[in-house]
Amino acid sequence: MKNFKRTLAAILAACALLNLTGCSEKESAGRADDLVIGSGAADGGNTSGGGAQITKPQYAPIALTDSNTENSIRLFDAISADKKNAMFSPISLNMALGLIEAGADGDTRTALDSYLQTENFADFARSYMQLAKDKYTFKSEYKNRKNVLEIANSFWADHALPLNTDYKQIVSDMFDAEIQSVDFSNKNKTLGKINGWVNDKTHKMIPSILSDYSEDTAAVLINTIYFESAWSDEWHINTDNKESFTLTDGTTKELPLMYNGGDSYFENDKATAFSSRYVNGLEFIGILPKESGEFTLESLDIPSLLESETWDYDVSAVMPRFTFDTAFGLKDALCAAGLDVIFDENKADFSGISDVDLWVSEILQKTRIELDENGTRASAATAVILDTNSAMPEPRERKTVRLDRPFAFMIYDAEQDQILFMGKVTELDG
Repeated sequence: MKNFKRTLAAILAACALLNLTGCSEKESAGRADDLVIGSGAADGGNTSGGGAQITKPQYAPIALTDSNTENSIRLFDAISADKKNAMFSPISLNMALGLIEAGADGDTRTALDSYLQTENFADFARSYMQLAKDKYTFKSEYKNRKNVLEIANSFWADHALPLNTDYKQIVSDMFDAEIQSVDFSNKNKTLGKINGWVNDKTHKMIPSILSDYSEDTAAVLINTIYFESAWSDEWHINTDNKESFTLTDGTTKELPLMYNGGDSYFENDKATAFSSRYVNGLEFIGILPKESGEFTLESLDIPSLLESETWDYDVSAVMPRFTFDTAFGLKDALCAAGLDVIFDENKADFSGISDVDLWVSEILQKTRIELDENGTRASAATAVILDTNSAMPEPRERKTVRLDRPFAFMIYDAEQDQILFMGKVTELDG
């Protein structure tokens, strides 16, 4: 697995099922009612409910690179293009894709390895999940924040689906996945079990992932990630003192801003940034484009920005508090990125999972972040739906990064070069 400044792991949260062949436009009513794209003004999207259809975006081809980091950035830019606020978990998506890669063969395996930039994601999954337990999760609480990084995987298979013994061993040993045999014909009971598991693993940040599924559905694979930690250095805010935050269209909104000293400074031709450490050792990186207005993460040249990290300056950091949800259906964007074979019922090869022909009908991700002066909580859930036809320093120059207009952010594991979450903020509640 290439590392973050060249590699990005991924996380997606899942919600609904679309009965699709390959990447076609055929849909079944009522499949996506739990896929809530953002929350009102947070992203400008609509809540889909009561069986309403969601407009499926069309994506231009997304060229893959030899870096999973770049692939993840390009995927995020595609799926977030029409959103005001958005967050995506690369590592959650990668974990979910890794679960099916372990049972893929032929061109299907090649396509997944090309996106993930590894020939055996399971090895990375096992080592990183162990690191999350050993290093980033510990029993302490500060400022009403726990300090945890929890990664969980599960495989929900219809009781009639024969699973290969070797595959069950791999996902159990390498992904620590819970393998559950359920009756997909008993929809209410099965949805209750799946959604209850997601609600529990995300500490109620994502109460449900699925509201319905197809009669062709044979299995659902889910990854969840839950992050919570307090800041190492306290942020300060005066809620009575409101300042201007400039929106993408140039108008301003008055709201309180938080202040702190950043731990390190980043700068390239496209952006400046600061890092701020959490108690559990992970980092928040706040990224300010040098040009105002709309931007994409790829346009900011994130890899070179991360390479520019320096501790040669005192850093002043300013940003708002923010909370929002996002949810994405990833099928069409992943097809545009060359993964269409996994969605094609005639070409997908998941023979390592089962002797029954299987293909992916949809991959969905739901995320939520809550960031304030005390710390951060963030969670993601990604679902893959498988169908079948069956001392006193010298004074130094001070740099200021003031996130008082549209900005990007990441929650980053610097030691392991892994991005846990990436996002952008262009609008905030007053």
